[in-house]
Amino acid sequence: MDINKIDSTGVSMTGEITDYIYKNGVLVDTIKSHNLVVNSFLNLVMCLLKNQSGHLGIQYWAVGSGNTAWDTAEVQPTSGETRLTVEIGRVPILPSEITFLNSSFNEVSTPTNIIQVKHTFGTNDCNGAWREFGIFGGNATTSANSGILINKKHHKLINKTSEMTVERVMRFTLNLV
Repeated sequence: MDINKIDSTGVSMTGEITDYIYKNGVLVDTIKSHNLVVNSFLNLVMCLLKNQSGHLGIQYWAVGSGNTAWDTAEVQPTSGETRLTVEIGRVPILPSEITFLNSSFNEVSTPTNIIQVKHTFGTNDCNGAWREFGIFGGNATTSANSGILINKKHHKLINKTSEMTVERVMRFTLNLV
């Protein structure tokens, strides 16, 4: 029996992102889109299944300035990417900021195939030109480019200043296909 041909079922993971941008406490923009779950996500899953020493799940949300050329021509990340183009900062994601959701996107206490990561970047968090983001896990630290990249998104320029907070809500859905 060929073990590679037992089942043709695969796994698909999608990511949906919503940004709520506030200036001086007033909501000024809401941006909804999708992001790319990158190949290295699978490495993180395998580390977690093995209980690999020093590796954890979701740990940091990083933002980057990307490339100024993206301001005139939209460039999508590729699935083989393992870091941001130009990381300018990252913030820790607390366990309380990660929740399970049911199929109606309501929070539940039992594990499901949908998780939500919700973090607010405060007035002093990662100020500068934002054109990309990614969530890191595994052996990630506060150092730029550390850890295993889970997802990546290039987006229109957000000039994050100390007058602004940005609430990012990321939903990951894992499905059998």
